[in-house]
Amino acid sequence: MYWNSKDISVFLEQKEFVDTAVIPLLLIDGQASQLKQSASSAEFLMALTAFIEKQFKGRIVLMPPVSYTKQANRQLLGNEWKDLLKEAGFKHLFFVSCDMYWATEANDLNVIFTPSIPLEHMDQKLRQTVLDDQLRQIIPVFAKRWSETT
Repeated sequence: MYWNSKDISVFLEQKEFVDTAVIPLLLIDGQASQLKQSASSAEFLMALTAFIEKQFKGRIVLMPPVSYTKQANRQLLGNEWKDLLKEAGFKHLFFVSCDMYWATEANDLNVIFTPSIPLEHMDQKLRQTVLDDQLRQIIPVFAKRWSETT
């Protein structure tokens, strides 16, 4: 499910089944030398989280991406979203990011770190294979965290 009025209506009616929010975390680096890498990471992350949504349709809501800069207080940002979505009725929240900060500093926020893989020169079949491989690594993380809180 996506963050749109139709899917949120379903969420509100079926909170016991649609209990998880997924938020892509996009680091935007404005340095000229990092712009392309930043955009490539965003492209990969958006493709991956859309693929996660497709695989877990009926269980998760894919939220709009949260963009931030290096200067942002990432822990505060994560805590604000965690509190907001808990209040909205989500039992589980997962952040997904290609930013190494989240892998090392924010373990209490259910952040799934995945290294960015450039997709721009891949044909559709190779892109699908890459996303399948990443999803196979992520599914156990979702399953483990879901089982810990049920």
